[in-house]
Amino acid sequence: MADNVLWIITDDQMRSTLRSMDRTWERLVRKGLRFRRGYAAMPWCGPARASMLTSRYPHDHGCHTNMTHPPFVAQGHDQDTVATRMRDAGYDTGYFGKYMNGLASDPTYVAPGWGRWVTTVGKRGQVNVDGTLRQLEGQAAGDGAAAERLRRFVEQQRDTAWFAVWSPSIPHDPYRPSDRHRHDFDGVEWDPPAFNEADMSDKPTWLRDLPRQDRARMRAAYEGKLEELQDLDDQVGRLLTVLWRTGQLDRTWIFFVSDNGYLLGEHRLVRKEQPYEESAGIPFVVRGPGVEPGTSDALVSQVDLMPTTLNIAGRDPDAGRELSGRSMLRPLRTGDWSGWRRRLLVENTNLGWSMLREGSTAYIEHHEAGEWELYDLVTDPHQLESNSDADVTDLAARLAPLRQANGLRLRALED
Repeated sequence: MADNVLWIITDDQMRSTLRSMDRTWERLVRKGLRFRRGYAAMPWCGPARASMLTSRYPHDHGCHTNMTHPPFVAQGHDQDTVATRMRDAGYDTGYFGKYMNGLASDPTYVAPGWGRWVTTVGKRGQVNVDGTLRQLEGQAAGDGAAAERLRRFVEQQRDTAWFAVWSPSIPHDPYRPSDRHRHDFDGVEWDPPAFNEADMSDKPTWLRDLPRQDRARMRAAYEGKLEELQDLDDQVGRLLTVLWRTGQLDRTWIFFVSDNGYLLGEHRLVRKEQPYEESAGIPFVVRGPGVEPGTSDALVSQVDLMPTTLNIAGRDPDAGRELSGRSMLRPLRTGDWSGWRRRLLVENTNLGWSMLREGSTAYIEHHEAGEWELYDLVTDPHQLESNSDADVTDLAARLAPLRQANGLRLRALED
């Protein structure tokens, strides 16, 4: 029987918090490959989700703001996604949880390609179950309903090949951990090296006069994230148990990522959307048949999820439309990443910046301001001092064409 594929997409999770999830760490991370250099295509919820579903960068799919669903549908992107292609490949498909920002404007919408559709519509506890709206109690109830229906889907599909996306709203604010976990991290410290960075003279002009963030408020948000992640950790454990009990775990590929990271006062910034590691970097883990457990420094992106999934299903990822991501299947199975991309694009087409990641280098251009930043993430992992004396001519020349390319052309530029 063909292998199953499951994507787990968390919401606003920093890489560093993955270690706090004990069940996920023991049963998923330690049994799979963890990428230390996983990135969002664009570190903002809606555009990132559009990139995952289509393997297009934002400069290609054109959904630049967090009100993503309306332009995504208007441009016809929902007609050619990982779901439509996996459905064509004969897979049973299901989407469970948060879909795309702006769905509340079209609350009974069911995206093409999904045989099962259980999506949270808004913050009022509305859930769309296969096109029918149901009212539940709050955001947490919506997440719980999606997780329960996912487990039911997995049990029911035990004799077929399936592809599912599970997208909880955890650990997005406002933070509402369950009674079981609401005191798990009381008083946890929050003192990252870049917190309220003292010398901002190396940063772009608009950042230099930012006020310092309130440490107590940032610490409380960090506590809320960690405690919500314990609820997700419980749900991951239950799901893995269902997969094991139904004999599917050994033939299921599991991809664990987030839509973006999160800043809590680093460089005096809050939230996501920015080109720094805390925001653009995401947890990225793959467990699957034949994957040797360990860690990797390969540069991987959300746009790689779709081609890898299609490859697992035995499909040519570029059939019909060239994808901008690349399939990880072969190196995942062989452990040989020597032919993998050398450089990677991360961008925010809404705020007008793009970043080139290559080796230990992070080169960031702020296009409208005509400013740039350059960091060596080995010697300066917290991005505290941009190398303003460097000659960035070659880096700029490599970044510029990536910002306009897609498909095979983009992948060739990465090499």
